[in-house]
Amino acid sequence: MPDETGFLCGDWLWDPMLREMRHYPRRGKKGHADEPDAIERLEPAQSVRLHRWSQQPMQTSTGEVMPARQARVVVQYADGRKLEMNEPDRQCAEKIASTIAAAYGLTVEEPGAPAGRRAGNLPQRDQMGRLVNEGRGIKAVLDDAAGDMRVTRKKGLFRSEKREIRTTEIRRLELGYDVAGPTETFAVYAIVGPEEERIPIASYSGLEGWADPQEWREFTGDLARRLGVEARV
Repeated sequence: MPDETGFLCGDWLWDPMLREMRHYPRRGKKGHADEPDAIERLEPAQSVRLHRWSQQPMQTSTGEVMPARQARVVVQYADGRKLEMNEPDRQCAEKIASTIAAAYGLTVEEPGAPAGRRAGNLPQRDQMGRLVNEGRGIKAVLDDAAGDMRVTRKKGLFRSEKREIRTTEIRRLELGYDVAGPTETFAVYAIVGPEEERIPIASYSGLEGWADPQEWREFTGDLARRLGVEARV
């Protein structure tokens, strides 16, 4: 019978001496079964990847519904083989990945969805060459060629506040990233004035793990150079 205090997380028990990961099935409310249903003794590893992504809910052949948020730990062995461990509990997957990586002196790679992140999620300029971003009660229209940015904020149901800001008032650009439920959001913020007001000027929201962060870092850097300011990505 396994020692319940020895579980790394969830149903996984880690043996640091043998470098062995064991999975014990649940046995009602009393704990875990006496014997594991899966044992993996780890070989010398080249890399440890933690895939975190979201997808549309799907139904399995048994009628069960797969959750939208997924996580998978992939250990790449030196001989070319690999170990894949699906763990829907995000915190548990992180513990597994970091524990295995630490055992081999590696850092955990986080490449997003298993199929790889995809480019092509950047905003397009309008017919006048402006960047237009709208969301959460604020609309920003950046015309970097003309040197101005027009910002409209909603003030209740029927009122709004309009401002015109010169691009010379922009101190820097910052790239933000956030995950809420199954949705990830990349947003570029203009930091304006001595009070450093954050105004979103470009953004993208979609299922977690699919958009390419490097594409957004390059976009933020290119836009910052056009404006002559620093980019923090």
